[in-house]
Amino acid sequence: MSGTPKIGASVVADDRNNLSQATVTRTIKYDIPYNTMTIRTTFPDTKALGSIAQSQSTIDYTATILTDRDADDPPDVTDYGFGQPVVLPMGRRDAEEVAIGVVHGTQVIDPGMGGIGPTLGADGATDQFRPSLVDEPTTLIGIALLGSATATGDSSDGDRIETPDHSIPTFAIGHGTTVYQCPEATFRTFHFVDGDLSLAYYPRLTEVAGTFGAELVGAIAERLHETTEGYDDLLDVIERKVAHQANVDRGVLQ
Repeated sequence: MSGTPKIGASVVADDRNNLSQATVTRTIKYDIPYNTMTIRTTFPDTKALGSIAQSQSTIDYTATILTDRDADDPPDVTDYGFGQPVVLPMGRRDAEEVAIGVVHGTQVIDPGMGGIGPTLGADGATDQFRPSLVDEPTTLIGIALLGSATATGDSSDGDRIETPDHSIPTFAIGHGTTVYQCPEATFRTFHFVDGDLSLAYYPRLTEVAGTFGAELVGAIAERLHETTEGYDDLLDVIERKVAHQANVDRGVLQ
């Protein structure tokens, strides 16, 4: 148990209320820091997509999509498409720190068919989807973490986060953590570090997404083209650089 201990005392008198014979008990209480803010404080209107089932690395996770058995309003396939930004809490007790990521692959599993269904994602990524037990049709998504940020706790602020950090998140995402859609304004804010547009994570992202890395960076750039002004040249350069490297890797260019 953590926290600052507070030592106190309580007095229990006997039937005659004789304090001289009273029993004095010593109590120790712990003042445990507890942040009551949850991710719903900052993102009350965002759609829950699923929950974390397993991870392949510190920045590569797999989540199970909610169905009508799990929620009254389960997500539609259009809610978790390729490149969809997501946000998820980095702790079980509070959501002051959140991770920002994107969907980099999808896999449909139907145990009744005795095998794995159609997939969307790089071969290397989908090969990693190996749930330990699946007894009903299930959809899994791969999530690549881009970085982290501090939740403001204010849903009226369109940004909803501050101090974006594009380095590898320090803490692991817990099993069962709920994955939410990330609002476009929040996704835009995440990409402004010290006032400038940045995609510092993209070398790591292309490794996680495998052969679809260029397409994933392109999907992110397309979103940023629509939500930012004055950065088209920078985004175009990044897209061309990643696409060129992908073509070389595929043997299209020598």
